[in-house]
Amino acid sequence: MASRAARRKDTDNVLAREALAVPAVANDDPASFELLRLWAVDRSLAMSVCPSIEGEPADFGTLLADLFSHACERYALRTGQAESDVRASMFLAFACRFGDLTRM
Repeated sequence: MASRAARRKDTDNVLAREALAVPAVANDDPASFELLRLWAVDRSLAMSVCPSIEGEPADFGTLLADLFSHACERYALRTGQAESDVRASMFLAFACRFGDLTRM
C-alpha cells in the first residue's frame, strides 16, 4: 500500500486548492445559495455548512440522498462503471461507515 505522501505526489497534478466553479444553473437563479463546502484533510472530511440552512430532519435526509445520487452518477461517468454497481458499492461503504461513526 502506498504511503500518504506517495499518494499525494501522484495526485498533485490532478487535485487543486482552487475553489470549484459555481454551477451555471446556480448563477442563473438569483435565489440560489451555497449549502456545503467539503475538504479532504489528512484522510478525514472537513466541512463548512451554511449557518442559515433551515429545515426538518427529513429535508436534510433528502439533501444527503441527492448528494449521494450526484456522487454515484459522477463516479460512474468518470470510471465507465455501471451506475447501479457504483450505487451498490457506495451504499455498502456508507452503511459500514455509518455503523462506525463516533460522533453521534
